[in-house]
Amino acid sequence: MKLKHFIATLWESTQVEQQGRYSTEGILELTTYANEASWMRVVAVLVATPVPCLVTTVLIDALPLADPLEGVEANSMYFLRSYYTYLVMTFLAIHQFHISVPVLPNILWRNIGSSLVVASATVGVLYALATVVGFPVPFSLLAVTPAWLLLITLTLTLEWAKKVKETPGAATMLVNSVKLWMCQVLLVFTYPSYFYIFTMLSKGGKTAFAMLLPFLKVFMKNLFARTVVHLRDEMPEVVVFNVELFNALFVSYCVQNSPSLWITLELMGVDIATVVFSLRGAVSTRRSLKDLERRISQRSSWESLDDRSSSVTTRTSTMRRSSTRLTTLDRASMLLHLGQTHTTTMITPMN
Repeated sequence: MKLKHFIATLWESTQVEQQGRYSTEGILELTTYANEASWMRVVAVLVATPVPCLVTTVLIDALPLADPLEGVEANSMYFLRSYYTYLVMTFLAIHQFHISVPVLPNILWRNIGSSLVVASATVGVLYALATVVGFPVPFSLLAVTPAWLLLITLTLTLEWAKKVKETPGAATMLVNSVKLWMCQVLLVFTYPSYFYIFTMLSKGGKTAFAMLLPFLKVFMKNLFARTVVHLRDEMPEVVVFNVELFNALFVSYCVQNSPSLWITLELMGVDIATVVFSLRGAVSTRRSLKDLERRISQRSSWESLDDRSSSVTTRTSTMRRSSTRLTTLDRASMLLHLGQTHTTTMITPMN
């Protein structure tokens, strides 16, 4: 039993989705959205959100490529695709810094100009490598990334150095943004390297090596979670849209290149098992919330709390409460309105 308890405790300690915290403002805003947003708006957001990424990817792949054996001069379209790719990557990287450090100036035309310059210089480095090393450049993304990082750093330094010194708190926010950026860059180096090693192994080696994927994902999730503790409410999005997507992408790569049905089933089984364990943690969290609601109900009625919270604020929809049973989110919002309206106290469902 001690060993089982130790393994369960160790596993739960690595599950960042079970350790998150939400700010008071985040809970109240989520309650307002859940009570007031129409289903049409929710569906529209879900459908429209991935469209820009999809269009960007399709535009890149729509540009035709020549035979690599024809050399550098015949593959100008490849460098055009690379330029477009680095242009998008650079603009998004700069935009991420502006979002993470809102106290610094955010001028759109400067961001676009910086992206154009950095993308041009990066493709110039890629062209030089192709001329010297040969075309296509092996691991071109990994080979050019250091130069790309240096160019963006120089651009932001020239633009922000003076402003960071003059603005209190800007340096700390900038350091936190750089840490997140480095974690994202680490993903670019880690997963392609893993995939390359996977493709070079024998059939038996691939079977064993595939078992490293879930451990790699857990490690990267915990690394991101500990890096972005300053983001609080944004932590789930940061982890999901970085680690989870990268992992899903390279699981599909490994499945496509697996020589055996058993390796494919192994990868799928491991993925399903991690999802089951995550859902188990979510169920446990829900039980903890229900237990908390039960204990609070023994001391006072939710109806009286509802009346008192309505007098404090009108941000929660009373129409919904009158027509349906109060949800856990509604009740949490009511308590926060009563006791923590003007504070930044953090709450967690595990407490």
